[in-house]
Amino acid sequence: DVILLVLDATEMVTSQDTHIAGYIQEASKGIIIIANKWDLIENKDIASWNKFVKSEFKFASYAPILYTSAKSGQGVEKIMPQVIQIYRERLKRLSTATVNNVIQQAVAAHNRPTSHGKQLKIFYATQAEANPPTFVFFTNDAQLVHFSYRRFLENTLRQAFGFAGTPLRLIFKT
Repeated sequence: DVILLVLDATEMVTSQDTHIAGYIQEASKGIIIIANKWDLIENKDIASWNKFVKSEFKFASYAPILYTSAKSGQGVEKIMPQVIQIYRERLKRLSTATVNNVIQQAVAAHNRPTSHGKQLKIFYATQAEANPPTFVFFTNDAQLVHFSYRRFLENTLRQAFGFAGTPLRLIFKT
C-alpha cells in the first residue's frame, strides 16, 4: 500500500526515478520519497532540496521526502512512522456531508469551467472508497472538468482533510 522510492542523493533525480514514480502513481499507491546517501551531501539545505525534488515529481507533490543514510543510520528511524501515517491516510473515510460542505464552499469561491455557454455544476460529491481514497463528483457535464479544475478540487480535498503521501482518485459523472 505504501512504496518507498529510494533515490541516490549523490545522483539527484534520474529519469528512471520519475518513471518508477509514474508507475506508483498509476497504481494509486502511497509513496515516500527517500533521498539516501544524505551523509555524502555537502550542501544540506533541506528547503532547496525539497523544492528541487518536488519540481521533479510534480505529479506526486503530495509525497513526503525523507533524507537518510543507510550507512550511518541517519533518518532511518523516521521511515516506519511515516509509512504508518500514510497508511492511515489511505484508510481515512469521510461522510458525504463533510465532503460536500468543503467542495461546495470551494466551488462557490472559485470560477467554474465553461464551454459553449455551459457552466460546470457539481451537484454533490462523496467518498466512494478508501485505500486509495476515491471521490465521485456528480455533475451536469463531466466533460467540462478541465485538468486544472481537477487539480484545484484535489488540492481543496488535501487542504481540508490531509491525505499526505497518497494519491486521490477523482471520478466525474454526469
